[in-house]
Amino acid sequence: MTSFKYYVGASVDGFIADGSKDAHWFTTFAKQPGVKKHFDQFFESVGAVVIGGKTYADIAREVAEGRMEWKFGDKPVWVFTHHELPTLPDTDLTFIRGEFGFWSRDIAHSAGAGDVWIVGGADVAGGFVEAKILDELIVVTVPVVLGEGTSIFGRGISTQLSSLSVTDLGGDIFLSRYSVD
Repeated sequence: MTSFKYYVGASVDGFIADGSKDAHWFTTFAKQPGVKKHFDQFFESVGAVVIGGKTYADIAREVAEGRMEWKFGDKPVWVFTHHELPTLPDTDLTFIRGEFGFWSRDIAHSAGAGDVWIVGGADVAGGFVEAKILDELIVVTVPVVLGEGTSIFGRGISTQLSSLSVTDLGGDIFLSRYSVD
């Protein structure tokens, strides 16, 4: 059965982006061998991707400018947005508006036998929690304190989590998996 998973990197104080809404601070940690190995294993299980419009726009701009490669391969990518956004060649993109619950069945179907990765942003992940669709939160916590920024869910989310596991990825970086109740 397809599972909706929010896999995200965060500072020790729970921020995924700094005060200027930039997540590039995490790049160095993402290249660490333990983090990269775990992410690559996770990504193999992903059949579809969900991303928010702002996050997609940032990625699309960097891809178009040649500063980043498209990281989602040929997996279907669903973009929640209220704006017209540019497409990228050789990508499977679906731009959608509306309620998360309304689209969840189509998104799950597009994942085939794989899971759905909720990439972010935080508000999109929070919307999946509010719609009671998010199954799992996977947080890579790194030894940095940002002090301010965008929190993991980006909005006033209140939900119960149940710990599934904690894994040491090396370099004082830990991966925590939670079931979202």
